[in-house]
Amino acid sequence: MKNFLSQLHADLRSSLKTRRGATHHPDNVPRGTHKVYSRMPQIPLPEPETLSTTLEESLTNRASGISGNPEIALSLQEIGTLLGHGLRKRRDRESRNYPSGGALYPVETYLISMTLESESPAVFHYNPTTHTLERLVTLPENFNLKTIAPHPVSLSLSSLVIFTSVWHRSSAKYGDLAYLHALIEAGHMSENILLLATALNIQARPYAGFKDEAIIELLDLDSDEEQPLHTVTLCKP
Repeated sequence: MKNFLSQLHADLRSSLKTRRGATHHPDNVPRGTHKVYSRMPQIPLPEPETLSTTLEESLTNRASGISGNPEIALSLQEIGTLLGHGLRKRRDRESRNYPSGGALYPVETYLISMTLESESPAVFHYNPTTHTLERLVTLPENFNLKTIAPHPVSLSLSSLVIFTSVWHRSSAKYGDLAYLHALIEAGHMSENILLLATALNIQARPYAGFKDEAIIELLDLDSDEEQPLHTVTLCKP
């Protein structure tokens, strides 16, 4: 008898054949869309800088950062390079620097930062088309970013990249299989951020042990439509 995880995986994979739960014809699902908070303040990010670090060096030197100085601010240039090289929409087409099933891009990117250059602590959304941070809410002075973790002692961070999935964006075409697609996509995006952080001498750590309810509240998500999948902590050494 199959255990729960193997049964779940087989069940989701089997939906590929039937598109169970799909609501649209495959040709009628919008591609390359993302959320836009047009009424919120827009913070233009600098163009990504050209990196001299090789891919081999980033792969070899990558390590999950567990120490650092959360009081040192990340610069807008560093965030612009991280998000621009890693997640930005390409100028001449709808694709980005990571793959997505059907080019549907269900995963959104948010940034919670306590020490971002020239900005007070806040929650931001990254717009991959305009390469801007959309400022969603200012955090109170006594806010502790570690409240997103059940075991905060193990975290050292000044900013947190959050990946969420807008389920209907890909489930309209793929049905239940969209769940696996979103997890895989968040992994691709996370790896881009981790390698770029290594090249920029920023400590980064993939962190899946977050409190879902805390992030849903911070981002003001409708959890029936959008849920957090993964996070990456950022901190200067």
